[in-house]
Amino acid sequence: ETSLIKSLQNLLLTDKSTIDTNKSEGDYILDLAVQNSSDPLIAAVYSDFTIRLMSKNGLKHSSTISGHKDTVTKVQFGQSDVHMVYSCSKDKTIRCWDTRTSTTKEVKLFQAPPAVTSEFLSLDVSHSDLLLCAGTEMVDNDSYLLFWDNRQNSLLGCYSECHQDDVTQVCFQPGSDRNLASGSADGLVCIFDLAETSEDDALQITANAESDVSRVGWCGGQNGTDCVYCVTSDNSFRVWDAQEGDNCCTVSNLSEVYEGGAVDYIVDCIPELTACSNNRSTAVLLTGSYSGHLRLLSCTDQDNVKCTLSSLDAGHTATVRCSHWDSKTQTLLTGGEDSQVCLWSPGPLTQISNKSSKAESRGKMIVTEHSRKPYNKTKK
Repeated sequence: ETSLIKSLQNLLLTDKSTIDTNKSEGDYILDLAVQNSSDPLIAAVYSDFTIRLMSKNGLKHSSTISGHKDTVTKVQFGQSDVHMVYSCSKDKTIRCWDTRTSTTKEVKLFQAPPAVTSEFLSLDVSHSDLLLCAGTEMVDNDSYLLFWDNRQNSLLGCYSECHQDDVTQVCFQPGSDRNLASGSADGLVCIFDLAETSEDDALQITANAESDVSRVGWCGGQNGTDCVYCVTSDNSFRVWDAQEGDNCCTVSNLSEVYEGGAVDYIVDCIPELTACSNNRSTAVLLTGSYSGHLRLLSCTDQDNVKCTLSSLDAGHTATVRCSHWDSKTQTLLTGGEDSQVCLWSPGPLTQISNKSSKAESRGKMIVTEHSRKPYNKTKK
């Protein structure tokens, strides 16, 4: 823990990638995924319905995945077959792409049954790539968790009783094909055991976040799988024990109590330092301002202490939408409304100078609040 905290305190901007779209207005980066390999690719979702692939080493653009007809709401690399990229979209499709072949034609296409007309808002792939799960928007008072057998490209079934609004997040427990967490605009976070045969039996925990859920993940314990956390649209952060459902940590009112700088939103947490085994009431949060300044905050809910571990400046010039923490290399990737992907690595490393670009100068003018749905591009 101590060495990890030191790495976070020493994070510096080491690479920045801005793809100039040659448009009057830059495209937002909505989501990031990183390939599990020695020389990984990064998949960055752009608001123009494309997914740009780039090497993590140098953030050099390699190819563009195109085919979706509406906003891409989630991207994920395969866990077992790392060459596969899965994406879901508001065009009501889930597509699987092979990074070794064509990036303009998917190798698999998954769709909901005819009775389900909802758009896909969230997606995850299980540990062995056997299962795909997608969450939908609510249409006619119905929202769904849909499951597919990835090998057979066939729909296995759906859950429809657990949430009463858009299912904004689904997340398999790391290393598992059977444990799944979901989050919804109804304020509920659910934990399921998919080995059970019915939705009622599968539902293990229902926790109330008291606000729209914008992000869900796993943290805590030796393997980071003992607890489930969520970020809400009103920027509170909560952690629950995944077995018992007890609340371990709640962080709220960041903008009111934090005096070290602007905190307008929470991007995500550092799972290894959140609800860890020796103190479950702690969290390390990546927070940001609308002008793109990032802060890593160490928070304790018991005494409401919040201190800055690191300030990550000179990277973004607008709201940061997504991030990816790599515990092996102790590096942080961030993507924002300024069209940029930034790589932050622990020093001592050469800190890059701020690259000027059309997209960056445009980004300085983008000062917007998060929309209610994190996958939407904020309207001007």
